[in-house]
Amino acid sequence: MRVMKGERGNIGIFILTHLLVAILVGFFLWSIFPEPWREFLRNGPWGIVAVGLAGGIIVVSIVRGGLARREHKRAHDRVAKVFREATDPALQKRAALWLVDHDRDHPERLPDAGPALFDVLLRILKSDPEKLDRTRAANGLGVLSDPRAIGPLLAATMDEYAFVRAEAALALGKLKAKQAEKRLREMVDDARSALNGPDGQVKIRPSRLGLDTSAS
Repeated sequence: MRVMKGERGNIGIFILTHLLVAILVGFFLWSIFPEPWREFLRNGPWGIVAVGLAGGIIVVSIVRGGLARREHKRAHDRVAKVFREATDPALQKRAALWLVDHDRDHPERLPDAGPALFDVLLRILKSDPEKLDRTRAANGLGVLSDPRAIGPLLAATMDEYAFVRAEAALALGKLKAKQAEKRLREMVDDARSALNGPDGQVKIRPSRLGLDTSAS
């Protein structure tokens, strides 16, 4: 049921977005048409035609969006199957990172990959030599929203690579990890001078990390 609600939400956004685009394009074209053209359009059945075209565009967009979601689901099912059956650590790593990269908007699909997904992401975060893959693993653990990741993510905020630290902090914010609040505040304080713009305004707010700043 949760997935169906998400699908309906996506379709609703699709309809509103394309309807808005159609309206804006219509206003723009009307503004650049010379007056004789406008008079011609006023006297013809063009309003009905425009509504029909807009409806056609929306229908085509809905169909295309539905096909894209279906293809994405098929791709997810294939990769999840590969992951569940894989015994090679390198293949597990590639499949796990693909899943969290492509399913961050559909985290409800990730349990299909099985409980080993958490363990593989944890292994990548802790010991993988590729810093970008550690970054992706930190992001993936945030997508999974498993509280078991809080300790390892907290340790990852000390990683030598800045992007790993940043993704670990954002993941902790998603997890609303109260035990990480002190460390996240330290990170904000340490980076504040770098985050300040020339006008003295902070460009990245502590609230991005899930911190409550109302008391400060």
